[in-house]
Amino acid sequence: MNKLALMKKKIFAVEILRVLKKNYAYKELSKLIDLPPSVLSRYINGHVIPSIEKAEMIIEAFKENYIRDILRSKVVERNGAYDLTSVCYDAGLQQLIAKCVAGEFELIKVDKILTAAVDGIPIAIQLGNELGVKSIVVAKGTKEVGVEEFLEEKAVFSPALFKTFYIPKGSIKKDENVLVVDDIMRTGATLEAMVRLVEKSKAKTVGIFTLFSIRNCEEELKKKLGLKCKVISFLNLS
Repeated sequence: MNKLALMKKKIFAVEILRVLKKNYAYKELSKLIDLPPSVLSRYINGHVIPSIEKAEMIIEAFKENYIRDILRSKVVERNGAYDLTSVCYDAGLQQLIAKCVAGEFELIKVDKILTAAVDGIPIAIQLGNELGVKSIVVAKGTKEVGVEEFLEEKAVFSPALFKTFYIPKGSIKKDENVLVVDDIMRTGATLEAMVRLVEKSKAKTVGIFTLFSIRNCEEELKKKLGLKCKVISFLNLS
């Protein structure tokens, strides 16, 4: 691991501690991370950078024990519906999630990320930053003024309920590798529409990632679409 990668890992560990500090007092955090409060304070306030060994310990503890609990605590359920607002617009938390999951896709060549407006945009940008993908295509529910040609696809949620998504023609080019990203995988209808838009662009879906899923529906969606790529949800809600 080169010096830049080592420093990024150390900074990531500090970012994790700062997120945890929003939910835990120093004494509680000390028990969770197994480091003295005084040491944690110096890391969090930027006075000292952790060693690579300490950084890796903090990162692994966070991945294994805490991030999903923090994420779940921010989701509000009302009569079977989920309010994800506090997650979708928490840039710091989404950045940490993106850093945690980027390894799942870092060996895959990704040319573009496709997401649906609007709640999928923040995590798509964060994951794009981690993977070095600078081009994010947003499928919208309306046609943009000034764009002459579109590709469109319907997401069918029930026999009486559907939504049409549009992307400018040429925004995804032939043979490009596309990672589809969204906030939640419910019925899979929106993600299916995104994959169909990739197909209409004559490009290839090389992965799907969502923050949440309902009923662990990843494999069902993968089978339905005939995909051989990774379909990953960070947290299942039911």
